[in-house]
Amino acid sequence: MKIILKGIFAILISSILITLSVFLNTPKLYDIEQELSIVKRPPLEEEILEQMSLEERVGQLFVFGFSGSEVSENITDLIQENHISGVLLLGTNIVNNTQLSKLITDIQEISKLPLLITIDQEGGIVARLKGNEILTIAQKQMSTPQQAYDIAKERGEQLITVGVNVNLAPVVEYITSSNSFMYHRVFRGTKEDVAQKAEAAIKGYTDSNTISVAKHYPGHSDSSPDSHYSLPKVYIKNSQWDEYIYPFKYLIEKKVVDVIMVGHIFYPNIDSKTSTISSEILNTRLREQLGFQGVLITDDMEMDSIEKQGNYTEIAKQALLAGNDILLYSGIPKVQREVYEYILQSVKNGEIPETTINEKVLRVLRLKIKYGLIDYTNLQFAE
Repeated sequence: MKIILKGIFAILISSILITLSVFLNTPKLYDIEQELSIVKRPPLEEEILEQMSLEERVGQLFVFGFSGSEVSENITDLIQENHISGVLLLGTNIVNNTQLSKLITDIQEISKLPLLITIDQEGGIVARLKGNEILTIAQKQMSTPQQAYDIAKERGEQLITVGVNVNLAPVVEYITSSNSFMYHRVFRGTKEDVAQKAEAAIKGYTDSNTISVAKHYPGHSDSSPDSHYSLPKVYIKNSQWDEYIYPFKYLIEKKVVDVIMVGHIFYPNIDSKTSTISSEILNTRLREQLGFQGVLITDDMEMDSIEKQGNYTEIAKQALLAGNDILLYSGIPKVQREVYEYILQSVKNGEIPETTINEKVLRVLRLKIKYGLIDYTNLQFAE
């Protein structure tokens, strides 16, 4: 009898312990509800997009330059009324690091969403900041991928310190002729050397939390004139395309590049339209065939090479429809305001599908989220 009672007692104790174990390890109702809400929650960029007006969404498609070393009425209006995605810093905006840091802080404070603060800091002949060798050493002087990485990482850290979060670098084009206007701005070596140094530099910037921009897709040739003043024409055949764009293709396949700048270059044997407004070169070849899903930003849309292609407002619309996500304008207020209004109206009247705008804005927001410019504290920005 005692043995039977002991057995029953053991079974009861075991049952109680199992029940307690299950209870203690089972999430409470509110925990389950919290977990379900997290699972159901859409990506952050989609939540933000939902809160944005059409005017705010269109603004995310522009980066504008401005005059002066202090916050002016003009740049305030561009940020608050046109809701621009970012600003371009030029030499005229910079006095010293202290002034620059204050300027960036001041303009960030007047924007609902954090701004892309962009600068051309390639080094060498294109360097807006002149403080030290890390900031000014040229790409042509970087002899190994490791050196390219080390310099990019330290340069990125210095840029972040003053508030710059986007470097419009590195140049990844393959140029071998000393007569080329691009010769002093590129990496030296074979196509493979150029691609590997570009990959290392981009990784260096990424590790410093600086957004880098590979440029200028699809690439100038050795004989291209300066696209600031006239339109370069490159007569490669379709069969030469993959080899010609090798550095860009390499970076995309390596999955290291988040942003590519599109150059204003004409390829008569590839398409009848300049690369900036060519859906064949951007949507078809870059997006569909190479699978690039990052952000495409144009070179300065105020350069002569693209301005001469037609009315600047119509060119802006074509550039967006061709596949660009951000249009860059260096600093003519009248042009900046007119292209913004034209694009806004083009969306309202259906010439640019709103779904197309949303896709572009989502790419821009993802970029800002990836580099920590936006987090869940930005969700209420539209209130």
